[in-house]
Order: sequence, then C-alpha cells, then structure tokens
Amino acid sequence: MRNLNDPVLLAQCARIKEMIGRIAADPKHKDDYYAKNYHHWQLSPPARIEEIEEFEERACIELPLEYVYYLTQVGRGGACPGTYFSDFSANQRFDEEIAGTSEQLSFIMTEKDWEKVYGEHGDEPGTLDLCGMDLTYIAYLVINGPQRGRVVYLDYDGDMAPMWPKGSPDFLTWCENYYSELLAGYDIHPTWKFMWQEPGDEDTLIQAFQNASDFTYKEEVLFSFLKFPKLSDKARSFLQSLQNSKYQEVVKKVIG
Repeated sequence: MRNLNDPVLLAQCARIKEMIGRIAADPKHKDDYYAKNYHHWQLSPPARIEEIEEFEERACIELPLEYVYYLTQVGRGGACPGTYFSDFSANQRFDEEIAGTSEQLSFIMTEKDWEKVYGEHGDEPGTLDLCGMDLTYIAYLVINGPQRGRVVYLDYDGDMAPMWPKGSPDFLTWCENYYSELLAGYDIHPTWKFMWQEPGDEDTLIQAFQNASDFTYKEEVLFSFLKFPKLSDKARSFLQSLQNSKYQEVVKKVIG
C-alpha cells in the first residue's frame, strides 16, 4: 500500500480543495456553464487507497501519483475544469487498452508536424478519460509512456492534433492552474480559452514568451494577454517593444 505522505503534494491538494470551496461559495460562479449544467462546484467524498489499488490490479496499471493524491485528498469526482469528474470506483469500467502505450502521446509535436506524420488519432491506449472540455475536446490522463501523468486534450472527431495544456506538467498542476486563473478573475471562458492559454500573471507570460522558441507557442502566449481585464503599463511596454513584424498583428489585437 502506498504511503501518501509527500508534504508538497498534500499541500497542493489542500490548496485545490480550498480554492474549489471559495469558488463554490462565490455567487458569481454559480451559473458558470459547467457548474450550472453538471457539477455545481460540488466534490464527491475522497476515495480510499484500497479502492485505487484494487482498480489498478484489475486494470494492470499504476495510476500517476498526482492523480492518486487528488482522488484520496480532494475528491473521487465532481467539480473539475470541464464537465465533471465521474466518481472513481474500484469496479469502474475501463478500456481494455488502458495498459498500453500511445505512440502519438509519447512525445509532443507541433500541429504541422503531427499533421504530416499522423493526420488523425483514435482512442489512444494508455489513457484515462477525465472529462469533457469545450467544443469537441475531451481531457485525458496519460497513464503510460514518456508523458505519463500529464493531461492531454484529444479531439472527439480525431482529426485535430493533441493539445497539451501549457504550464501543466502533471494532473494536480493542471487543476491548480485552472482554479487559480478563475479566482484571479482572468477570462478563461469558454473553456477552450483555458485549453490553450498560458497560465499565470503578466510577468509569467512575459517570461514564457522570452523562453519559448516555437512561433505558434509564442503567438499563443501573446494572445493569452487577452485574459487580463486590464493590461499594466509594463505589459503594454513589453508588447509594444516586439519589433518582429510577424508578431505585430497579434499585438494590435491584444492592445486594441
């Protein structure tokens, strides 16, 4: 039996649970689309580690540690960044390929590279369905392979490249990013905005842009400035300082 006593992960779970409680108590979030139609910001009781290990034995897998912490410390289902987390059960059904490894999800490719190599995807092995997101995307947890523990968005129709949440190397961080953005008052609705936006404040976005090399990624970071209700003088100066012509169109849309 696992000993779930990592102070860092326990603290992260406590923060997530506290944030959900604050959001649930705030009347302005009562009618948020997914809350109103699915989970109402309510969490189901946590799962027992024995239930998780029973499921793992049945499925011949080991769930990523951060996900196990969430199930046992936050809740087995309910409120989430999308439709809702189905209640975890030791007897829940699973795809027979859950113990496999997806070739497509073993590495992260640009959209253009993915289209050249694959062009489409199916129900990828080694993944666990988490929740519906916006439009035709579903969030999955990668169970096996090099990207194990990460969340990925897969298009229901299978003809769009997998989307990897920015700044979210694991399940708990993905959850915390969503609730942090929501509590900060950032514009992350409809949910597809959260799916591609860079999480964090203005300084975080500036640093993300400066550290990135891929043009599409840098462009999306610039568009992420649209989530702020108002840009600071520092952010405006940074955006206006970008002399490269390929960014000018984006900057104009962001600054207005």
